[in-house]
Amino acid sequence: MSGVEGVECEDFDDGEAGVGSRLPAFAFRLVCGPSFGGLSVINGAHVVIYSKDAEADRAFFRDVLKFSSVDAGHGWLIFAMPPLEAAFHDSEKNGQHELFFMCDDIAATLKDLRAKKIEVSEVSEQRWGKVAKFELPGGGKIGVYEPKHPSALKIKG
Repeated sequence: MSGVEGVECEDFDDGEAGVGSRLPAFAFRLVCGPSFGGLSVINGAHVVIYSKDAEADRAFFRDVLKFSSVDAGHGWLIFAMPPLEAAFHDSEKNGQHELFFMCDDIAATLKDLRAKKIEVSEVSEQRWGKVAKFELPGGGKIGVYEPKHPSALKIKG
């Protein structure tokens, strides 16, 4: 038992992605282990991205973005991701999630992505940062942004 009501750590299994899964289309899953943020059960976050062409998207993360991965069996790759932070925004409905990669210099990051033949949108100036998006081979969109806001990743201690 995890110590968090309704969350079991042992044998956590949400079924195959997209088939009978209890998770929404893009989800964070609790990972059990040592303490993080005062909760003794959380040691990381697992992001699930559902895709119409998961194999192509896995190849894109592996071959184009060069993210390290482990094979969980049958070619099911799980990728190491950069550190992340989570923000909660008001919405009229639940189940909507977005993934943004953060960077220190959006111009340099977009230049690097374009050099890898990735089509990237123009930069949009937002109150919270400079943002652009690109499309995965499976059709999903991922944002990349240079934040203007303080980052939780810079918290010391």
